[in-house]
Amino acid sequence: MDILFREYGRVIWQKKWWFLLTILSVASANLITIIVPLFYKDVANGLAAPFSALVEQQLFYALSMIALCYLAIWLSWRLVEIAVVPFEAGGMNLLDKRNFQVVLKQRYSFFENNFAGSLVKQATRFTRSFEAIMDWLIFQLMSNTLAITVSFIIFYQQQPTFSLYFLTWIGLFLVWSIGFSIWKLKYNERTAAWDSKLAGIYADNISNIFIVKSFALETQESQRVSNTADSLYRARRIAWLLEFVNFGVQGALTFALELALVYAMISEWREGHFEIGEYVLFQSIILVLINRMWDFGRNFRAFFTAIADAREMAEVFRQVDLEEDAPTTQSHKISQGQIEFRNIGFRYNVKEGPDTLFEQFDLTIRAGEKVALVGHSGSGKTSLTKLLFRFIDPQTGQVLFDGIDAKNFTLHSLRTQISLIPQQPELFHRSIRDNIALDKEVSDEQLRHVAQKARALEFIERLPQGFDTLVGERGVKLSGGEKQRVAIARAFLEDAPIVVLDEATSALDSITEQDIQVAIFELIQDKTAIVIAHRLATILRMDRIIVLDQGHIIEQGTHQELLEQQGHYYRMWQHQSGEFLAD
Repeated sequence: MDILFREYGRVIWQKKWWFLLTILSVASANLITIIVPLFYKDVANGLAAPFSALVEQQLFYALSMIALCYLAIWLSWRLVEIAVVPFEAGGMNLLDKRNFQVVLKQRYSFFENNFAGSLVKQATRFTRSFEAIMDWLIFQLMSNTLAITVSFIIFYQQQPTFSLYFLTWIGLFLVWSIGFSIWKLKYNERTAAWDSKLAGIYADNISNIFIVKSFALETQESQRVSNTADSLYRARRIAWLLEFVNFGVQGALTFALELALVYAMISEWREGHFEIGEYVLFQSIILVLINRMWDFGRNFRAFFTAIADAREMAEVFRQVDLEEDAPTTQSHKISQGQIEFRNIGFRYNVKEGPDTLFEQFDLTIRAGEKVALVGHSGSGKTSLTKLLFRFIDPQTGQVLFDGIDAKNFTLHSLRTQISLIPQQPELFHRSIRDNIALDKEVSDEQLRHVAQKARALEFIERLPQGFDTLVGERGVKLSGGEKQRVAIARAFLEDAPIVVLDEATSALDSITEQDIQVAIFELIQDKTAIVIAHRLATILRMDRIIVLDQGHIIEQGTHQELLEQQGHYYRMWQHQSGEFLAD
């Protein structure tokens, strides 16, 4: 709840004048609505009396006041409509932007551990809940509090005894509605959690539809969705049934109030103090209040559902381990490209145990040097690249660029000076132009130039819209080689002093790989390059090959030097070249 108060309160403050106008307009409309029955009381008493000029005059006066009240109510609601759009819709606009900023600040590991679909749904709910909560606070809580207060004052002035009945009823109604809804909140949260899980499975399957269809997993994945949907149904069914119990109790309390009113009027009639206008007054106000309190109780469900919906995203807001620049960071420039891992100590899951990956790890890569990292899975190759980009930070030691600690760079300045070409390039569902330029202002001539250097221009020009062709979600309309060429063109355009290639050609056929390797070697010609490769044939021309095993450097040298040592690399080379199996 603290996150909701903080984030929604920030929005209210930014939209304070529209919020204030909304509050005042709603208050005005509700106050006047409760006052109107006072004039209907005069009308009823006048109509019950014998005709006279004075009574007629009083009736027309009451009618004119009713007309003025209705005009004021109409104007008040028009002001509400004017104010609520910039307040609530504008507030939701601010929250949409805020949600995205908060998500972007999360560390890379956060996205590895969360479904994209669930995160999208959580963010959408957090924004949508603002509207639901504000509607309830303004149009339910504030409006009804004002209406109850004014009604009690009117009742007390007219019939003190009945006003006490009324106050008791209000207390019972609110205690039940609020207490029951708070108790039921855990069931709403359970429903929201299963709803997010179902959205995550949907997104996971849609993102991996190629695997689902190519492995004929439709039946299994449909069953997975079915099981989760059934769990959501069970949680939702319990929440709804409990809500119907709530409605039943509220209905019984409502009928009790109406019976109490009739009983009070009969008692007044028996004592000879009965006025038809008084009954009209009480009945009019009671009918308005019953409808309002019924809506109040019913909308409690929407209010607490909105809180439950917002809580998942609120937990994202609560994260403190974020990607944020320290006040001392600067936009340093990497002019040479030397990289140094100095006395690095790192392990994943620090809280869960001593699963150390790097311990007192040292490695220096000279400016302009082309270095290959090889080793079995889990040896630390990809973790070193994550340290370079500061997706993860070492627990001890330093990563330095041209002698400057990586932690002294702003994240933006550091990452824009390192180009990454991964094994499976990620592309936006945008045009090829957008995926190469990445929001930079690029001329058509520049675009063609980098595409030509990446050996991508030929296939791009064959596409129906050329550079303006949409590539589909995650680039599904392009082949693996075409996506790699787009990624290389992106790197040529970025022209960063350091290039990291993470298994960049391992998923390609031999002819495509050779073509792309030509482009890659042109890209890294005058740059510092780190190449991660399982296919050793792709790294023969590297200046140095570093063999890693469980976070330790066990061998390093050129391809020929390592073969002559007949160690770990030699055995890997024999295995991949076929000699090992032949022996």
